[in-house]
Amino acid sequence: MKINLKISIVFTTIIMFFILMGCEPLAKDTMDFYESTESTDLSGENIHSISIHSSENDVINTFGEPTEVEEIENPKSKYLSYDGVEFGFVEDKVVRIFIRRTHENSKIYETAREIKIGDSEEQVIKEYGNNYYERVESGLDTLGYFDKDNRVNIEFGFNENKVVAVIMKRIGWNEDS
Repeated sequence: MKINLKISIVFTTIIMFFILMGCEPLAKDTMDFYESTESTDLSGENIHSISIHSSENDVINTFGEPTEVEEIENPKSKYLSYDGVEFGFVEDKVVRIFIRRTHENSKIYETAREIKIGDSEEQVIKEYGNNYYERVESGLDTLGYFDKDNRVNIEFGFNENKVVAVIMKRIGWNEDS
């Protein structure tokens, strides 16, 4: 009886620790959906002509000098931030584009299929189709699509059925690696 009580207390403590730390131990990573999600053509995806694999010079020539530059050692990467959009680079090539609702300019950026901050989940599905996966990321309901031929992933984060974030990234690149 004492052993069962101890096991129960340890188990409860571990669960409470995860809850307090904000960790979602059952949360799924993007790549957990790769095999089960059919491919969607994302070859035309870009933000003001900048796409995955564009160069840092392309971004600066298109957007000008960034409002913020951040360099990360592990994994070695660089981020250029502009009002409402951020570009991540590895070896001078764009590997991530992030549009977020934190600036009034974020609404001027749209995907190749004209989805922007504030659009509905229904609009996203209408434009991108039914070959998506769903997950929760950072508390946001998220729809994602893979282009397996071009190795591109796009995710739309929603709050109250409205797009609040768009992330495009190169499949196989992971910020946490």
